[in-house]
Order: sequence, then C-alpha cells, then structure tokens
Amino acid sequence: MKYKTIIIDDEDKLREVLAIKISKHCPDLTIVAKARNADEAYDLITEHNPDLIFLDIAMPGQSGFDLIAKFDSINFEIIFATGYNEYALDALKVSAVDYLLKPIKNADLITAVELAKERISTKEKLKDYDLLKHNIENIGDQKTKIAIPGSESYQFVEVEYIISCQGWQKYTKISLKNGDSIISSYNIGVYRDMLSSFGFFSCHKSFLINNAHVRTYVKEGFVIMSDGSKLPVSRRKKKEFLDKFVNNA
Repeated sequence: MKYKTIIIDDEDKLREVLAIKISKHCPDLTIVAKARNADEAYDLITEHNPDLIFLDIAMPGQSGFDLIAKFDSINFEIIFATGYNEYALDALKVSAVDYLLKPIKNADLITAVELAKERISTKEKLKDYDLLKHNIENIGDQKTKIAIPGSESYQFVEVEYIISCQGWQKYTKISLKNGDSIISSYNIGVYRDMLSSFGFFSCHKSFLINNAHVRTYVKEGFVIMSDGSKLPVSRRKKKEFLDKFVNNA
C-alpha cells in the first residue's frame, strides 16, 4: 500500500531534504505535494486527501497548530518536524504520531513512519476535532485513545483503562485495569494537563487518579482504587477531594 504524503515547511531546502530522506528510507510513502505555509497546505490537503502529513510548527504567519484548527474533521495522521523542542506537550495533546526534531535522524524518521502506518492500517486515526484544535479541556469521553510515549515506542490506550498515574522523577508509571503498567518517558505534569478533563484528579503531587476507578476513601488520607492499590491524598488536596467525591455525592 502506498500512503499519500504532504510535506509542510516554510524552508525550501528542508522540504527537499526531508523528501529525499522519505524517498530513500520510506518507500511506502508517496509525496503528492509540498507546501510552504498554512494557507497553501490547507488547499493541498483538501485537494489530495493525504494519509499523512509532515508538519512544521513555527512558520511565518500561521503555525502548524493554526493549520490543524482550519479543518472541520481530520482524516490524516500528523508527524511534526520542527527545530524547537518546547512544543512536545502540544504535539502530544493533539495526538500526533510523533514529534521529530531537526535535523531529522533517519532512524527516528523510519520509526515515526512505521507508527503512522500502523495507525492508518488499524483505522486509529484522530477522532476528536476538539483535540486537534488544542482544546483538550473540553473533552470528557473516556473512550478516547491517547498515545503514551515510551523510550522506543508508543502505546495507544483508551482513557477508561487507566487507573492511575504515578510520577517517577522525569517518568510516569501508568497503571491499567488489566494489571499491566506502562512507563512513559513524559513526566506526570504532562498527564496532569492532558487528563484533567477526562475525569482524573490530582490527589497528590506524584499521583493522578481516574475518578471512575475510585472505590474507597480512608480518612487516614488515602484512596483505594479498583485494582486494590492504595494511593495517598495529600492534606492540601483533602478538602477538594471530599468536595468532589463526598459532599456532592
């Protein structure tokens, strides 16, 4: 299968370099168009209906995120390719396949493309326009799938299967209701921002819990989750927790 691909970058040379890399290392991709700005990209995406786009973020005029917001629905995958690393959280929030820093390494490109192909073939395309508009605070459906990045791959998990998140320095341990756990390469602050609107509560600076999996509150200051785990509720968070779970019950 060939995957129609569009490259969007305001720098001519970088578009050409990426096109050469794709041609050499990702033969399943067919580059159907290249764009230098958001307006041009919008017209080309509408015309070609691509499977995948490579999208620069910081462009003159409108940004890559501005381009995404132009669409009423999204039926293509996104790989961000940028020279700046401060947009990683935003890229994660819009469920991009991957976030590649320039100059792009061949191995990183190949990995990102394989992830994109997997999502396309299994029809795990982005389903929520509001997510793509970077309005994640308005989303609440726990059936939504999120991409959890590890050191070498992404795992796609429905929010409802997450019981809790525990911060481990720069990493996060994500506990699932089947008993498995995932170690993510993002810190817990990323998941606190991402999941707050999906019915998660930050009960402690190092813990984030899924409200749907809370079973018991013990007045000593901890909760028992659906998997039997006991997680602390900090003194600072106790009143907020009780207001949410007890006083409004």
